[in-house]
Amino acid sequence: MQFNFSKVTNSRLMGSMGLLIHWKNEEEDFYQYFLLDAEGLGIADYVSLKNPTIEEAYREEERLMGGFGADRLKISEEQALFLVNYFGNKNYYYEKELPGEISEYIDVIKKYKTNLTIEDLYPIICKKVTEEVEFINYMTMRFIAWDKEGLKYFSKSNEISSMHITNINGTLLKTNVISKGKGKYISEVLYEDNDGYYTCKLAFNIEKKEDDFRIKSMLVSEKEPIYDFEVFDEISKPEFVSIYSLNKQEEFIEKFYQENPFMLRSDMEDATFFTRFNFNNDHVKKDIYLISNDIKAIYYQIENKFLVGTYSEQDRKFINKILDCNYKEYLKIDEEIYFEENVLYDFVESGSNDFYDFLD
Repeated sequence: MQFNFSKVTNSRLMGSMGLLIHWKNEEEDFYQYFLLDAEGLGIADYVSLKNPTIEEAYREEERLMGGFGADRLKISEEQALFLVNYFGNKNYYYEKELPGEISEYIDVIKKYKTNLTIEDLYPIICKKVTEEVEFINYMTMRFIAWDKEGLKYFSKSNEISSMHITNINGTLLKTNVISKGKGKYISEVLYEDNDGYYTCKLAFNIEKKEDDFRIKSMLVSEKEPIYDFEVFDEISKPEFVSIYSLNKQEEFIEKFYQENPFMLRSDMEDATFFTRFNFNNDHVKKDIYLISNDIKAIYYQIENKFLVGTYSEQDRKFINKILDCNYKEYLKIDEEIYFEENVLYDFVESGSNDFYDFLD
């Protein structure tokens, strides 16, 4: 088959990317969908479709790429195959199993040769950062994720790229970025490691060189442990929960997912959970970064109830209007409740099947 097109999300600064490759001949269309994890997993997920309908190909692309909040950029065959080869070899290095139908791409990992380097791809796979605070938040994220490669590219320093504070690829939960003037910043950090939650401070000295930001120098404080309940207080935010009565449960869930393939779906034993992300990553530009600020809404179906959590009055009205217009044959609003802290996700994790009992 002949290469037709490929595109990738420019979401490398968030730690992962979606890659789509389309092959074609007179008899067959073949689509490959790769989830590329730059923080240690390599190729984290793989799905392929043979001769799909336009709708099927669209839904799979949205499933893969819709939650990144990133642009999708066309790339060449050489660039696409390089990414498969590069990230596939990460699986071997980190001793992670390759996903999906391995025979459909294993030859690219083992045999493909090119003179490209990952640094050649960075201007494509990394979004253009235009604000200093945004750059500080992304670099804080890369540091907590122990992303040596990313730090090396944005500092050109082996010393900076070798710095780390986590035991594994940690998760950044919150930052408070404070400007000290002339490219100097303090990033107050809350993060999760494999053995608990911690705070620390990072001091950055940055510059803009050839229209791109660079880390000139960086200092790291000692880490301090923090209790779980303190973490909840730091990252929790007000939540609106809309409670609907639901009929034709299975029919509704499949229709809802088919019409919203960009949502992350999690199937549980007797329930279904959806996460709707924002279509951009503008939350990274704010002085206070919060991991959950990329979420627009969460949806939870349990038995004959459908609960929706939103985080602003504007989003509450928007999401509920969509549900009322598009799914009125399935849903009937029972009640809307405002909480000063996150509640719905805790209900999901509790294993309870009655929201009101959970609140009591």
